[in-house]
Amino acid sequence: MVHKPGEGFARSLVATLLNPLVWLTGKLAEKLYKAYIPTPEHGVVPDFSLTQSMRAWRLAVLPEGFNGAVEQGSVVLKKHGSFSFSDDGLGLVLDGTGVGERVDADVVIFATGFDGDRLLKDVFVSSWFRQIVAGPSNSNTAMLPLYRHCVHPRIPQMAVVGYLDSASSIYPCEMMAKWVAHLLAGAFRLPSVAAMEASVGEWERWAQRNNRRNGGLCLKSCFASVTTWYNDQLCRDMGYATKRKQGGVLAEWLQPYGPADYAGIQ
Repeated sequence: MVHKPGEGFARSLVATLLNPLVWLTGKLAEKLYKAYIPTPEHGVVPDFSLTQSMRAWRLAVLPEGFNGAVEQGSVVLKKHGSFSFSDDGLGLVLDGTGVGERVDADVVIFATGFDGDRLLKDVFVSSWFRQIVAGPSNSNTAMLPLYRHCVHPRIPQMAVVGYLDSASSIYPCEMMAKWVAHLLAGAFRLPSVAAMEASVGEWERWAQRNNRRNGGLCLKSCFASVTTWYNDQLCRDMGYATKRKQGGVLAEWLQPYGPADYAGIQ
């Protein structure tokens, strides 16, 4: 029910026709979450829909007992666009204007992530390699220009494993590593540079469309909504079946894919 890179006309048509069902399911789930999670009464309802956050993977897993801690007041939720340190350095000023609400803090934890593009570029001495390996430096949504998200078409001697994120980053990274291992073992050969760049272009166009559909929320390092589609591509390259459920057609259609379905790939 989601559009995929290189999906073809038939799959694209089906995804388009089923889009109202995706919207309806998302709205129902959103109402359920709002009833269960104390976001409305604390003023921290996101500005985007649950469907958008699922497609862009702007989701978080709450630890056990979190809602109870919020109700008891031991965890206080604050929604602010920016912040700054107070003049004495002993607290935060929410809204970053210097006149907002002050929050005294013993410890401040910055969950800022890291600059994966820069880490990848710094591997190279050549300015040309640095320029092409991570794509446009002014884009936060363009996919990394790697074939199967592992090999740059013009630098096939180097493989990158683990740049992309999904719902569970461990087993997609393991699938990438297995794909690279099969490539090094000679189980398959890379296609031509033109064919690899065409595949990269399909993913790039998908990322741009996906980002437009979801209000610019998507990150260039996330492909959570098409993880199974991506794993199917890797399986075909390595010579493994893409239909991996043991329960037949019903299982293929109704059961979600997860790490256990790929455990037999060595």
